[in-house]
Amino acid sequence: MPEDALRYVGDCGMSDPGSGYVDEAAMLARFSDRVALASPYTRPTQFYSAGKTSARLPAGPATIKVYRGSEHRVSVNTVEIPDGATVRHEVLLTRWVDMPGAGWYSADDHLHIARPTPELNPVVSKVMQAEDIHVANLLQMGKVKDFTIAEQYAHGPDGHYQEGNYILAAAQENPRTHFLGHTITLGAARSHHDPDKYLIYRLQWQATVKEGALNGFAHAAWPHGSLLDPRDGMAVVAPHDLMHFVEVLQFDRSGYEQWYELLTLGFRLAPTAGTDYPCGGQSISGHERFYTKVDGQLTYAKWLDGVRQGRTFVTTGPVVEFGIEGEDIGSEITLEAASTVEVVGAVTFNPERDHVAFLELIHNGEVTDRFSRVAGSSRIDFKVSRFVDESSWFAVRGYGVRLDENPFADPIMFSALEPTAHLHTAPIYVALKHRPGIEKGERAKGIARTFFSRLEDLERLLADDNAEFLAPGLENPNFDAVPRETFLNNRPDLLEEIRVAKEFFSALSESAQFAKRVQRRTAVGGQTTAVIQSTSQTGSVTSLSPYGA
Repeated sequence: MPEDALRYVGDCGMSDPGSGYVDEAAMLARFSDRVALASPYTRPTQFYSAGKTSARLPAGPATIKVYRGSEHRVSVNTVEIPDGATVRHEVLLTRWVDMPGAGWYSADDHLHIARPTPELNPVVSKVMQAEDIHVANLLQMGKVKDFTIAEQYAHGPDGHYQEGNYILAAAQENPRTHFLGHTITLGAARSHHDPDKYLIYRLQWQATVKEGALNGFAHAAWPHGSLLDPRDGMAVVAPHDLMHFVEVLQFDRSGYEQWYELLTLGFRLAPTAGTDYPCGGQSISGHERFYTKVDGQLTYAKWLDGVRQGRTFVTTGPVVEFGIEGEDIGSEITLEAASTVEVVGAVTFNPERDHVAFLELIHNGEVTDRFSRVAGSSRIDFKVSRFVDESSWFAVRGYGVRLDENPFADPIMFSALEPTAHLHTAPIYVALKHRPGIEKGERAKGIARTFFSRLEDLERLLADDNAEFLAPGLENPNFDAVPRETFLNNRPDLLEEIRVAKEFFSALSESAQFAKRVQRRTAVGGQTTAVIQSTSQTGSVTSLSPYGA
C-alpha cells in the first residue's frame, strides 16, 4: 500500500465509533476473511489517490487501472518497470459524459462515514471526488439507545463542507427498526433522536419538515417480507404527507414496486439511491447513485430543492433523458381535456462498462412500451405518442449488464448475483383539468386496500396477546435492538398511529371522492389532532378523532 494512499473508511459499528482511519490489524481481527479480502483498504494493490502516488513494485510489467466514478472512461495501461529504476507514468482521465455541464449532479444518499471533527473533511472530500460523488450524505446512524455510529461533528449548514462542486453534508438514518423500516432524513438543522417515542416516526418527521428537511425510507430494494422491508412503516407514516423520497436502488438491486404504489396513491416522491457504505457490505461509495437537476451554482440548499421537486434519476452508471411535451423530469403538465402527448426518452452509456439492453416506458406503474438496443450502439432513443384520458404519471427505466465492474465494488451481501446495470427516472405528471386525480381512480383504491391489509397485519402483530412474545425478539442486539420497555411504552401510541392510517386508507379504498391531504394542528395541552378529510359527493367532510402525540 502506498504511503500517500487515502485511507479513510466508513463506520458501521464494526470499529470504535468515530474511528476514521484504517487500523488494518484491527480490521482483519474484526472482519471475516471474506469481508477483509473485499476491502480495497486491505488489498495492497488497490487504493484511493489524491492525484499523485508513489509505490514500490517488482521489476517487470505492471498493469495500472484507474477509475474515477462512472462518468469517466477507465484508464488501463501496462508499464514496464526495469530492475532498480524509477518509472514515471502519467494518466489522463477522459469523460464519456459530462453531467454537471448539463446541470445534473451525482449523489449518494446513504454513506456511513464518521466525521467527529472538521479536520477530517479534506480527506473524506478527496475520496468522494475520487468516486465523483458531488453530494455525499453522511448518515449518523441511530438505534434507540445508541446514536454514535458514523458520528458527525455538526448538522445543518455547520456540518456542510464544499470544495468546488463537491459537498459533504451531515444527515441521519434514524429512526430505524427492523419491523417498521429504516428512515433517512436529509437537510435537518440538527440531529433528531427521541428514545422515549422512538417507534412513532411521524413525530420526528414533523419536526424535521419544520426545518426544511426531506424524509424518506431506505432499503426499498430489500426483498419483500425481509427484516428491512419498509412497507409497514410506509403504510403507517404515508397518510401524514411527510415523505419526500424513496431509496429505490441499492446493493445492485432495484425496488420500484412499493414506490409505484405510493405514486399511484397521489404521493409525489423522488427516487433516490445509495450504497449503505460500508454497512451493506459495499466497499465502494457511489456504486448506486442518483442525479439531481440543479439550476446555476451547486449548493446543498439548491440540491435539496431539486430532490423535493422530483428532478432526479437513479443509476449504476448509464444516464437518461426523458421529456413529455418539452417538459423535463419532475414536471407537471395540465391538459384541458383528454388528448395525445409526445413522449421522448434516451439512455446513453459507456459501452466499455455497461450494456443497457432496453428501456421501458412506465405509465401509472405498468410497462406500456419496451425499446431495445441496436447492436453496437451505446444509446437507445425513442419517441412515441400516447393518448392520456386520466391523470397519470410517466417514467422511464432500463436494465442491462455490467461489463467491467470496478474492483473496489463488492457488495458482499449479494456477491453471487451477476453485476447489473440499472436506471430509473422520477415521474413526469400529467393532470387533466376538471378531472379526478390519479389517487381517485380504481387502481388507487385497490392499492389502498392492500395498504389497509398491511396495517391490519401489523396491528395483529402488536396485539395484547402477542406483545410480550414479540418484545424479546426486538431486543436482539444483532438487529436494531428496541428495548422491551421502549416497545411496550410506545405500543399504545403506535397502535393509535395504525388506527389513523387505517382510517385514511379505508377512505381511499371505499370512496372515489376524497381529499388525500392530512392536516395537522396542535391543540391546547400539547395534544395533536389528525384531520383526514373524506369528502363525499355532496361535499360534506368527516374528521377523524384526535389522538395524543
